[in-house]
Amino acid sequence: MILLLIATLALSDIHKQVKVTCPVDGTKFDAIEITATNQWGGRDADGCAHAFNTTPMESYVWVCPSCKFAGRKKDFDAAIPDADKKALLDGLKPLIEIKKDAKQQQIPGHVKYDLLAQVAQIRKAAPEEVGRAWLHASWSCRQQGSASLADFDEWEQLRERYNLNQKPMAYGLGKNRTELELDVARKLEKEIDGKQFEKGVNRLLSRYLAAYLFRKHGENVAAERWLTELEKLKGENNVVDDAAAKARASIPLEREFQKKALETYRAAYEAGGFDKKVAPEVAYLLGELSRRLSDPKAAVTWFQKSIDTTDSEPLKKLASTQKALAEK
Repeated sequence: MILLLIATLALSDIHKQVKVTCPVDGTKFDAIEITATNQWGGRDADGCAHAFNTTPMESYVWVCPSCKFAGRKKDFDAAIPDADKKALLDGLKPLIEIKKDAKQQQIPGHVKYDLLAQVAQIRKAAPEEVGRAWLHASWSCRQQGSASLADFDEWEQLRERYNLNQKPMAYGLGKNRTELELDVARKLEKEIDGKQFEKGVNRLLSRYLAAYLFRKHGENVAAERWLTELEKLKGENNVVDDAAAKARASIPLEREFQKKALETYRAAYEAGGFDKKVAPEVAYLLGELSRRLSDPKAAVTWFQKSIDTTDSEPLKKLASTQKALAEK
């Protein structure tokens, strides 16, 4: 029974539909509550966790379709002072139009998390709460911008060639799947450059797989290289064209939220807003955000601050590894 439960969790989330009442304006709406999931899809170096075969991140935040209040389950269960209600009603500005009868699944994840950040700002929450919401908005762009080519036989065959279809138990529950997928992406790059995929449908699919794996884990400079190559092959397959266009459009949006998160965390760090245990972790995050935003000089500086100020050997090792990447 335990193994069966593990196998089930590996393939899906456990969730239920719930009736929600907005604490700001009393609007009632339906939402999905995630009660259990997994993180066996990998964890990226900036902390982004991937579930295996699902994207539960989109459902962790709910948005009132009427007043646009955004929060997690606990926020909808708590009372809100009248002064805060008025400020929220006056101040919340969603990135896109949200109709008053909109379903939760019709509101993009990055829009939800941006509204969550706005709520935190209006209610004068701690800066790290604001930064965390924008960081999650960037992760939502990442996950929604990497589209697997479902029901494409040749795609699945190519994935099998690189052992990408291994179930979590076969790969190892304690291993980081992000490392597997980025190793495959780098190997694939070398093989494409070595002219191993110049004929047939795999000429197109190999390039998309490289772009997809880098995009899935937010290594966007590498992803853009292969998205540019795919632009040269545009018109060969509409499914690949559409997936590549989605990936391309999502990258600037992710970077926009990364910049907001970085600026918020940096201001709090420089103001001395973190204790001695948390500050090195924030310095590491600032280094990783800087690296992903193509600012290697700042990245190296922040990684070194993390190394110099932490007592955690795992954090020192991680910061040293990412510092070496930034220095290349």
